[in-house]
Amino acid sequence: MPLIKLYANLRTVTGKKELIIPGETIQAMLGTLTQDYPVLARFLFEKEQLLPRVIITINGQTLDPATGLITSVSEKDQIAIFPPVAGG
Repeated sequence: MPLIKLYANLRTVTGKKELIIPGETIQAMLGTLTQDYPVLARFLFEKEQLLPRVIITINGQTLDPATGLITSVSEKDQIAIFPPVAGG
């Protein structure tokens, strides 16, 4: 199963920096992740759409906008999720 790495406040709210989450697509994995940790939904989604400033990478490469959340993942992939951050 793919490894998900969480950053910033996502780590704080889950108490985890890494999780193994099943799923064949980014969308499926995020669905399971927010089902297991419902509070994450408000950090990642608005009206069931991924917030525009959320950054997701697969094996260090930014998620391709053309395929977006339907991007396929394999059990060896590492997915990193960076939530929107504010500050200056």
